[in-house]
This record gives sequence, C-alpha cells and structure tokens, in this order.
Amino acid sequence: MNIVKKLTGILFRTVVRILLIFPVLPVLCLIEPFYRIRLGTMYTQRFGHLAINAETFLRKMQLNGKPKRTFYLFFGWDPANRQLMEMWKRLRGYPVRFVESRLGARIMFAWRPILSKTRFWEAHRVTGMEYYLFNHTDPVLSLTEEEENKGRRLLAEMGIGEDDWFVCFHARDANYLRKWRPELEEHWRKVDFRNVDIMKFLKTAEYITSLGGIAVRFGAFVEKPLPKTGNPKIIDYATKFRSDFMDIYLAQKCRFFIGTCSGPITIPPIFNVPVLSVGHFPYNFSTLRRCDIVIQRLISDTQGTRRVGYWEAQEAGYYSDWEEVSSMDPNMDLFDMLEQDEDDILDGCKDMIESQEGKEPSQEARELQKIYAEQYFSHSPDYEYAAKIGARFAVKYRDLIVPPTSGDRTGRE
Repeated sequence: MNIVKKLTGILFRTVVRILLIFPVLPVLCLIEPFYRIRLGTMYTQRFGHLAINAETFLRKMQLNGKPKRTFYLFFGWDPANRQLMEMWKRLRGYPVRFVESRLGARIMFAWRPILSKTRFWEAHRVTGMEYYLFNHTDPVLSLTEEEENKGRRLLAEMGIGEDDWFVCFHARDANYLRKWRPELEEHWRKVDFRNVDIMKFLKTAEYITSLGGIAVRFGAFVEKPLPKTGNPKIIDYATKFRSDFMDIYLAQKCRFFIGTCSGPITIPPIFNVPVLSVGHFPYNFSTLRRCDIVIQRLISDTQGTRRVGYWEAQEAGYYSDWEEVSSMDPNMDLFDMLEQDEDDILDGCKDMIESQEGKEPSQEARELQKIYAEQYFSHSPDYEYAAKIGARFAVKYRDLIVPPTSGDRTGRE
C-alpha cells in the first residue's frame, strides 16, 4: 500500500509539473504585460505562522501601497485554527485571495520547486524583525458583529463580564507538538528547552487578580491542568473552555498577553495587542512592537556552574546568524538556557501594567534598556521600534547586560 501511495504521488507531481511547463507558465508570461498573477502556499499547519506570515505580507501592502495590476492567490489546507482560516478566506480590500483546497495546496507544493525560481511565486516569509512595520500599520483582520456577540456570550460562560479586564498567559510545553506529529519525537526533544512550566505563572496570575483583573490560562492540548487555586478569577481556559474561535477572540480582547516562544504569542500582535514575552530567546532578538516587553532567558555554562553574561554569549557567536531566526543554531551547544524564574515573570507583568498606566521606569532601568538595545538588538533594521527588556529585569541582571569593559551610563561603577 505504501509503495502504491508513493508511486501515485510521483505520478501526480509529474503530471502537474508538465501542466505547469505547458500551458500554465506560457499563459502567465503572455498576460504578464497586462496583469500579473502571483501564486503561493499558506502556512497553515502551525498556529503562529498561519497568523503572522499572511498578516506581515498584507501590512507591507498597507505601508508600501497595493501593487497595480497584480493579484495574489494562496492555497492552504488543514489549518491549525479554523476561525483564523475563515477570517483569511473572507478577507476583502486587498488584491489577495486565500483559498482552502487540498487539491490546490498539493498542486502548489508540486509546482513550488519550479515556480519558486520564477517571478510568479510569492513566498510571503517573515523574519520576525518587522519592527517598523508593526508599529506603523493597522490590523488586517476583524471580527464580524455576529462573532463579537458570540465572543461576549462565551466570555460570560467563562465568568468574564463585559466590564472585566483580563490577561491571557500561555506556557509552551511538550504535549501539543507530540500530539500533532508524534513521528517527529526526536526533533521535538531538541527544542524542548523552549518549554516553560505553567506553574511558574501562578504567582503572576494571583497578582493580576489582586488588581481586580482575571488571569486566563491559554493553550491547546496542554500537558497538565492548573492546580486548584481556590481563586475563581484564575481560569484554566485551555482545559475547560478551549475552542478555535475563542483562541482568536481572547487574543484580540485581552489587556495584554503573557507568552513564551511559541505560536500563540504571535496572535495578539496581529491585533496590535501588547505582549509580554517571558523565557524569551535568543538574547539578541526582540518582539515586534514598542509597547511589548521581553524577559530574556538566562544563560549558563554547559556545566551549570555559573551564569553567562549576554555580552559573553555575543562574543562567542552564540545565536549570531541573522539570515533567519531559528530555534536551532550551529553554536547553540556553547551554553545552556536556564529555567525561567517565576519572580522574573511577575516583574515583567508589573512592568507591563505600569507601562500601560503611563508610569516611567527608573532612570537606571531606562539607561540599561537603552544599553541592551544598542548592544544586542542593533544588528536588526529599525531595532529602535522593537520591544524593550523589562525594567526590573534590566536592573536585577545589569551585570549580565553591561560588558565589563564598556562605559557605564547608569551612574554606577
């Protein structure tokens, strides 16, 4: 059966590639002087890419203008989130159509090796460093009135009223990817260092509720439920209420989103909702908007005997290739990443709330934030529009941030 399936796939790809060479490519060339057609695939299998790739592509059109006499057609199948896919499919106002079609997606993947070498292919990739773009454009997607009503009703079922404010928090764990693609177990083990224990968020959740807010645990197919805290304002949405629709609704309506380096943290930015990224890595990579805050992952030597300064990691070339941001780095074995500290998460939450209330960090913290940006983010274009590291984090770990031979502008020796 496997042999038959494999041979059928080879035959299918061969036939559709012949059709691409003749007549599809000649037709595209003939109409090019009058109307340009661009083809591509959607990034549908991972939640974050389903959101951020198309959003970035369309925000570029906002910023640079819609190309004249050009139409883009993207095909996708089996989306990671049904609600998000439906929102892309119904989008109008741009010379773009997103089509959900298994056959169309298979044809595009068969054509890609040839078509990607021509001007007719559009990849709409992202670097994760589109800082200026996301600070100077508006969200592309919006909910319908019917969806707004549905969302308010489901919030009420969760115990969240129309006058309540809430914060979502999400911790990457091992369960989701292993459930999605168990055959890639060996690869998932290599990136397990990105995981953060959900228990480390409970102190922050309690703090949010102490201010009158509601803390909503976000996620799908999570490793473990939250323990019973006795606090009705801490809601385990991931195990009790979770749906594709509410994933999008919560990400759009929350006051801010606390997340780790995982797909869900890319959903709030497409609605211009602030993000607090904790357990963030690499140390020389930020998030998209100036209102965001990052709490970097601490680094140690491979023996676990001492913390390593970010300046030392930089000198060693740790995560130094910026052609494409990736979890895997040729030099990643130089150091180890430490577990996220629950107090650092809490500090980041306090920084975010104070920022939203218009409270400035201390002068020392502001100077350290500036030093960090210039020292570790300045390789990226428009880094001045990127998120800052947390103010409290900067002061607490100043010795890991400021190189020992550099001038100290914070007023300390």
